[in-house]
Amino acid sequence: MKLKLNNEKTLINPPFYYGWIIVFVSCLSVFFSGPGQTFSISIFIDYYIADFEYSRSFVSGIYSTATLCAGFSLFFIGRLVDRFGQRVMMTIVGVMLAIACIWNAFITGAVMMFIGIFLLRLFGQGSMTLLPNTLVPKWFMSKRGRALSVMTVGGFAGSALFPPLNTWIIGVVGWRSAWLILGLALILLFVPLAILLVRNQPQDIGETPDGSGLRRETNTSFKRWNIKDVTRTKTFWIVLVIISIFLTYWLLISYPTKIAATFWITLLVLSVPVMILLKVNKKNKKSNHEQVVSPNVKENEISWSLKEAMRTRAFWFILFCVSVPALVNTGVTFHIVSIAEGKGLTAGTAALVLSLMAIFGFPVSFVVGYLVDRYAVHYILAVTFIGHIVSLGILWFVDSTFTAIIFGVVWGIVNGFERIALNIVWPNYFGMRYLGSIKGLAQTSMVVASALGPLPFGLFYDNFGGYQEVIILVMLFPITAAILALLSPQPNYDSYQQGK
Repeated sequence: MKLKLNNEKTLINPPFYYGWIIVFVSCLSVFFSGPGQTFSISIFIDYYIADFEYSRSFVSGIYSTATLCAGFSLFFIGRLVDRFGQRVMMTIVGVMLAIACIWNAFITGAVMMFIGIFLLRLFGQGSMTLLPNTLVPKWFMSKRGRALSVMTVGGFAGSALFPPLNTWIIGVVGWRSAWLILGLALILLFVPLAILLVRNQPQDIGETPDGSGLRRETNTSFKRWNIKDVTRTKTFWIVLVIISIFLTYWLLISYPTKIAATFWITLLVLSVPVMILLKVNKKNKKSNHEQVVSPNVKENEISWSLKEAMRTRAFWFILFCVSVPALVNTGVTFHIVSIAEGKGLTAGTAALVLSLMAIFGFPVSFVVGYLVDRYAVHYILAVTFIGHIVSLGILWFVDSTFTAIIFGVVWGIVNGFERIALNIVWPNYFGMRYLGSIKGLAQTSMVVASALGPLPFGLFYDNFGGYQEVIILVMLFPITAAILALLSPQPNYDSYQQGK
């Protein structure tokens, strides 16, 4: 029996391309994956240890094992996405994540804890990020990178807001009630929007990718706004000012004044090359009398099946590439406090570094979203891994709060690159039809890598009393990934068919 919801009509008919509504809901999906992310669950770990009188290593073992099991299960979620579509699956996954939160409110021992963490990781960290990354690419082709960059706002917002939010709720009502509140928020806020607003593909509502116009042609009264129309409205500037005020206020109360000033300076500096690129692009359009097309996509995208994709060299090279950041970043993040203390710094400095990663990764993702629509994605991937090498080199030399801040800023910039490049490469290389299965396998590899990431750091610390040696060792992963990325241009389907 095949589940199906009515996809032919939409609840609202905005004066802009409906794909941006899809981006908005996808952004919320990434944000509401928060209850299943490490940065959110970690707030509850100490309460588990205190209430159940378990050792930290025992709880960590449960967490790692549950994460591995969830990672291997993601492949099946990808298969279900291809079969039932994102709208049905996003609704089901949202409900299941809410149930997982509620389950965690009633855990009484190790078995229930394992099941609870498994469900959080499967439906939170895995599925709630897998689904939007297979949905948004269906709605955009030439603007795919920009759409994904907007979607990543949900990830940065979640990593910045969930830890203090969880801490505050636990302080007020306790950790069990905190899980109940998170579950209710999913049911009341996210699930209804998924049902009402999500549509699987633009063709379902008479549209085409990027909004080039079937809907407009059949409805002469339909007026589409472009970005200039939006920026000419008072509402846009009022909303922009309100967001800027709240963001500045949050930065000022959460971090030193220098951090807030550095953030806005960085944002302004990054906006300069974007404006230059936009002007150059506009001149090219006028001179060529046609829209500049992304080098990563074709007018009629060819969809590779998972089996076909697995027979290409590019698939395995890229699979290794997308696993490297999961392994390296998780290893560094998991041990960041210990790394900082080993260099004579404080836990507060380590927390500041993590915050800087989110703060500076946020604006960079918008720049990268534009770049991947203009340049071949495997070059962007190579640049990303070069950035990883640089950030690890800085981490090796860190010996003061100042150098730790430099590391946090560079790490954030690299994180902004990888959030876009690692997600856009799969739809650009292998098309849309089987993206759920392909991305599901990639997500499995990433989750498994993230589960294994802390291990080498722990082993080197136990044997050498520090992390300097392992930092040098893990540099081999981004070095290898950079080389493999350069050797992995987009595969040609016709050449594949001829070589069979």
